[in-house]
Amino acid sequence: MEDLKMFAANLTAGLVEVGAVRVEGAGSDATVFILASDDGGEPKEYCLAEPLGEIADAIIIDEETWRSTWPDWSLTAASIAMFSVHVQEAIATAPPGANILRLVPGGVIAV
Repeated sequence: MEDLKMFAANLTAGLVEVGAVRVEGAGSDATVFILASDDGGEPKEYCLAEPLGEIADAIIIDEETWRSTWPDWSLTAASIAMFSVHVQEAIATAPPGANILRLVPGGVIAV
């Protein structure tokens, strides 16, 4: 449980460029929300479809990417950095009315 609290704190800090992160609930079933301003306009809230525990497990990058791209960072920080890029792309290409971010193989989509 303490590991997920730390992960939630790291996720909040790592997604700061995307928007304000809010984690509701506790433990692996906690829900993650992001209040993002994707076009400089009115902020929009997105909810991640997967709970915090699944996100923590799913976003871990491979060692080659980690070592070649973020060699001085922890694996968790590097994984969150890569996840941040995927979240930004999903929000930037979100269809009208989308408010859920879903993890998919190779990235994130907005639905």
